[in-house]
Amino acid sequence: MDPFLLIMIAILALFMLMTFRRGKKMRDAQSAAVSGAVPGAEVVTAGGIVGTVVARDEERQRVTLEFSGGDRVDFQLPAVQHVLTPATSPEEPSEEPSEDPSEETSEHEDR
Repeated sequence: MDPFLLIMIAILALFMLMTFRRGKKMRDAQSAAVSGAVPGAEVVTAGGIVGTVVARDEERQRVTLEFSGGDRVDFQLPAVQHVLTPATSPEEPSEEPSEDPSEETSEHEDR
């Protein structure tokens, strides 16, 4: 077999392998951004719009972002490209724990 043909096939195979790996990395990054778009997170959309997630609708595949002016806009979930600031989880303990147990119960009743 011609050595030139073998080199060309090897280069083509290497190019295809690199293309598939790059595509997988991009899909994984997109998936991570969409899963991180939970209420409280600051995200960037595909159009470069930065906002804070205030609501997420899995059924309709939409996320509502709030901007610094207080305006809210719905986007499709795949439009979220990056998570700038992850949401603080509600399971995190507060910095100043309440010492009176009656205060804790009254806070939970208001919710």
